Amino acid sequence: MIRVDGLSHAYAKGRPIFSELDLIIPTNRRVAILGGTGSGKTTLLNLLAGIESPQSGRIERNAHLSFPGGFQRGFRQTSTMRQNAMFAARIYGADPDEVVEFLSEVCLMQDELEFPLRELSVQTRIAFSYLLTYTLPFDCYLFDNVIGPPQPEVRELCARLYAARSAEAGTILATRQPRLAEQYCDCAIVLGQGGARFYDTIADALAVFDSAPQPAAAAAGEAADEAATNPETQGAALAEGAASA
Repeated sequence: MIRVDGLSHAYAKGRPIFSELDLIIPTNRRVAILGGTGSGKTTLLNLLAGIESPQSGRIERNAHLSFPGGFQRGFRQTSTMRQNAMFAARIYGADPDEVVEFLSEVCLMQDELEFPLRELSVQTRIAFSYLLTYTLPFDCYLFDNVIGPPQPEVRELCARLYAARSAEAGTILATRQPRLAEQYCDCAIVLGQGGARFYDTIADALAVFDSAPQPAAAAAGEAADEAATNPETQGAALAEGAASA
């Protein structure tokens, strides 16, 4: 369980996102964070993961949470994939040899293990960052808008790994796409007007989300969000993000 008490947070330019937010989030369910563009979905996910710190209030994590799937900021580009995986395993309390074996045998990355990350393609580094998330054992896995990279074979593997992990652990997926929430989640948090409400069923959450008026920014961003989850257009966006990381 995650307990959020009195959380207030604003964007860097000062626009408030959350104001005195109180929330209890189960970590043994498949939870969607639903909200329009600018509602704070990614910010809330980063706050839960500890990537960002709340400006006021408190987050109590009574579970072992993952970093957001695909997160690459902690990688050392001059180290090999094996070295990065073993380092991550030690940080998160996993057996390094088991993590490397999983990447090799299940994720089929044995040919890339001994190469420094900077010598691998952007697509391979992105695939590694997602697959490493699934390789490590967590009580709850966090994802921002997608559960895997755009390459078809890796995306299909991530879908299978998501199903396997979510059968034994919780997941939290931040998205504005109802179809993704319905496909991968069974309950949801709906964001709006600086607040949030938890719904025990995804159907109830989607009914509220679909009927709520979306801000003007949401309409402008809908096409971009759709492109971000479209396998045919996602690759360029992910590559750009990886290059700037």
